[in-house]
Amino acid sequence: MARKIIVVVLCIIAAVAVWHFSVVSDSDRTIVVQSPAAAPVKTLSVGWVGDMVPASDIGYNLTVLNNVSDNLEQPDLMMGNLEGTFAHDGRTSKCMYINSMCHAFKGDSSFADTLKAAGFDFVSLVNNHSLDYGIPGLKDTEAELDRVGIAYIAPNKQTTSVTVNGIKIGIMGLSSTQPAQTITDYAYIAQTVQTLKKSNDIVIVIFHGGAEGATKTAVTGAEEYEGSEDRGNVQAVAYTAINAGADLVLGDGPHVLRKVQWYNNKPIAYSLGNFVGGDGRLATQGNLGLGGIFVTTFTDNRNADAGVTPTSTAFTSILLANDGTPSLDPTDASLKLLQSLSGGPIK
Repeated sequence: MARKIIVVVLCIIAAVAVWHFSVVSDSDRTIVVQSPAAAPVKTLSVGWVGDMVPASDIGYNLTVLNNVSDNLEQPDLMMGNLEGTFAHDGRTSKCMYINSMCHAFKGDSSFADTLKAAGFDFVSLVNNHSLDYGIPGLKDTEAELDRVGIAYIAPNKQTTSVTVNGIKIGIMGLSSTQPAQTITDYAYIAQTVQTLKKSNDIVIVIFHGGAEGATKTAVTGAEEYEGSEDRGNVQAVAYTAINAGADLVLGDGPHVLRKVQWYNNKPIAYSLGNFVGGDGRLATQGNLGLGGIFVTTFTDNRNADAGVTPTSTAFTSILLANDGTPSLDPTDASLKLLQSLSGGPIK
C-alpha cells in the first residue's frame, strides 16, 4: 500500500513539472525548457528648462524654486541654462568696457545650493553671460557648481559626459559668444557630435542662439541676429547635429518659448523661454513670463542592439511672477502657446 502511495505522489510531481515547463520532442529525445522571464524595459528621462538668473538676495535664492521643486525632482537628469555668474566681489564687469545696453549678471552662490536641492543635476554655462565678470568670474561660478555637485559645460569646457542609470550621455554646448563662437561652425558641430557618439549611448546638444525678445517666438530657418551679433540659424544647427548622430537638441537664449519639433525621430526644443528671473533682472511681461519644463523619455534598447532612443516628450507649463519666481500654471498658457508654435500637440 505504501508503495502505491509513493508511485501516485511521483506521478503528481511529474505532472506538475510538465505543467510548469514547455516540452520539445523529436524522435530521439525529449528536452524540457524553462521559459525565461522577460527583461524589464529601462527608460531614462531628461528634463530641460530655459534661462535662470541668480539674485543677490539670499532669501530670494533659497525659496525661488519652492513651487516647482517636486516637478524638477522627477527627471533622471534635470538640466537648465544658468544665465549668470557667482563671481566674487572685486571681479571686473564687462560693462566697464561696453557703453550702452549692457547687462552683467552676478548672484549669490546660495542659488547653487537651491539648484541642487531642487533636483538639478546639470547646467549649461555656454551662453552670453557666463563671462560677464571675465575668466575669474567664470572660475568662481564653476567652483560653486563643483562644491554642490552639479555638472556643467562652459566656454572653456564645451563637451562633457555624465552617466545616469548606467547610460552614458555626451553633452556639448554651442554659442555665438566668444570664445565659444561655434554656433555657425557646422563642420565643428558635426565632427564633435560624431566624436561624442563613439563613446556615449546618447548625445545631447545644447545651443544658446536665436534673436531675443517677446516677438521672437518663430524659428525662421534663416540667420538670426541680436544687434550685429550672428546668433545662428538654429534650425540648421539642430538639423546638422541630428544628422551627425545627436539624439536630442535643446535651445535657450531668446527668452521666449519656441516650437518643439521631431526631426528624423529626434526631438528639438528650440527655446524654453525664461525660468528664473533673478529678482526682477529678467523682464517677465507677456510671452517673457511663459516658460516650462520639457522632459524627453528615452528607451534603453541596447539588449536588442537598437541603442538608447527617444520615444516621447512631455511639457509642464510655468508662469513667472514679476520678480521671476516660477510657479505651475493651471491655465496652461505656455502649453497653448507652444502647441500653436509647433503646429499641434507635443508628441
